[in-house]
Amino acid sequence: MKDKIIEILQGLMACAAVTNTGKEIAAEQWMLDYFREQSYFKKYPELCGSFPVPGDALNRSAVWALVIPSGVCEILKKENLPAVVFMGHHDVVSADVYGEAAPWAFNLEEIASHLNAETLSAEAYTDLLSGEWLFGRGCCDMLGGTAVQMALLTEQAEAALHNAGETNEGQGALLFISVPDEESFSVGMRGSLPLLEQLKDRYHLDYRLAVCSEPSQRQAEGKTQIVYSGSIGKLLPVVLVQGKLVQVGSYREGVNPVGILSRIVAATEGDETFAETCGNEVSLPPVWMYTRDLKEGYDFSLPQRAAGYCNVLTFRKTPAQVMAYFLGKIKGAVADTGHSVTVMTWVTLWQQAKQHSGFNEFWQETEQKKKVLLQKEHKTFPEVTLWLMQQTLDFLNFDHPVVLFGFAPPYYPAVRSEDMRDSARFEVYKKALSALQDVVIRNYFPGVSDCSYCGLSNHAQSPAYKANTPLWGTDYRFDMEALARLQIPFFLFGPWGKDLHQIGERVNRHSLTQEYPEALRKLLHYVWLLE
Repeated sequence: MKDKIIEILQGLMACAAVTNTGKEIAAEQWMLDYFREQSYFKKYPELCGSFPVPGDALNRSAVWALVIPSGVCEILKKENLPAVVFMGHHDVVSADVYGEAAPWAFNLEEIASHLNAETLSAEAYTDLLSGEWLFGRGCCDMLGGTAVQMALLTEQAEAALHNAGETNEGQGALLFISVPDEESFSVGMRGSLPLLEQLKDRYHLDYRLAVCSEPSQRQAEGKTQIVYSGSIGKLLPVVLVQGKLVQVGSYREGVNPVGILSRIVAATEGDETFAETCGNEVSLPPVWMYTRDLKEGYDFSLPQRAAGYCNVLTFRKTPAQVMAYFLGKIKGAVADTGHSVTVMTWVTLWQQAKQHSGFNEFWQETEQKKKVLLQKEHKTFPEVTLWLMQQTLDFLNFDHPVVLFGFAPPYYPAVRSEDMRDSARFEVYKKALSALQDVVIRNYFPGVSDCSYCGLSNHAQSPAYKANTPLWGTDYRFDMEALARLQIPFFLFGPWGKDLHQIGERVNRHSLTQEYPEALRKLLHYVWLLE
């Protein structure tokens, strides 16, 4: 098993599947070829494949493989076969931070010899000298965990062939799925929801648990591993302020949008009253990622518009609650100016535009330009959202002061396994994992993850988000109803790793090749056996 894990990891790393490049497809083909070489999938070729991500401009796919104890014919006679989902991603961030060592960053065998005390932190260099860690781009995030899951799937496939024809009591299905684009906008996971539903229905699968092989950190003593049973939510509120343009000498007759935006930022940036708690965990307050006037060049006049967008992380707050919070702060900021300024949501502006003469022609032209901005000029979702807001104001000849609020993608719903169906069973899984390995299980993974698309509580199915996100639909979407149906509880649990995305990215050799696979193997069988 150890050698197989290292072999798979070397192959995956060598693909150098940097997000939003053609090499993601090379990694997909490598994984698919690997599965098709296995005896099980030669016998059942229909049980592995690639699933094209709907509407993806780069034509990327999710790779999947399914192992069923007694083969296809037997399982089609059954109902509710307990199933575990191994999930992960095959894309990695770029190796630019490696500098002169970049040519070897994806070579598991060679990269260590090109790292030294000058390029690494003191801790990373100590780990390098110890020989207990494997270095290189993607070895930790998250190809190491993916390699373990692929090796275990192969092991289960061989056992299924060997035990063919037996009753296979206490056995279940194991589904592996690896998606592209986790490091960017989770296009792969959002686009794979139809695949999960199709496989569930076709093979009568009961998704009992998903294990995302996101690398795990350890507490300060270096023994207790941190596992998460939930993933934090993320929203990106966007604010566009239009003032009244005048020459600076007539300042009192004008409205400076920069001043209004500044008041909004000051009222919300770092506002700890917004933060939420769950046990001992506390979410972060709002953090503004971008603010600026939209004036092109310099002249002696006020800017007409200013805009910004803000990163918001949530535990339980819904998009409607986040919107209400910002609208309250916006109205307070506007009142302080002493000017008459309209506060409006995107859906209100949109409804006005739809009633305006010439809207259909305007929108058709806007759709074409929007596609060019996103697909050819590679503009970001927030950039295009602001552009679309401005285009709509211009179409309406909206010439008085206004603050316009909306959302830009991405949206990661906050999710907790304990809040999904079969919560009592999941509590038993938590106890079992704690008995298998020294772990502490926390409520929310603090960095966004694909696990946000494992399930969705009713309060997170937000019409407020859809209505106030200009790009929702053809440009950005996911099936909220499918998530509500799937409700797959999960652990974010992978091998012990350090320095994700940095030059010192590394995974612990013992954790990767022994501890993690052994714990995962036992957890897998425990989930299958539990009624």
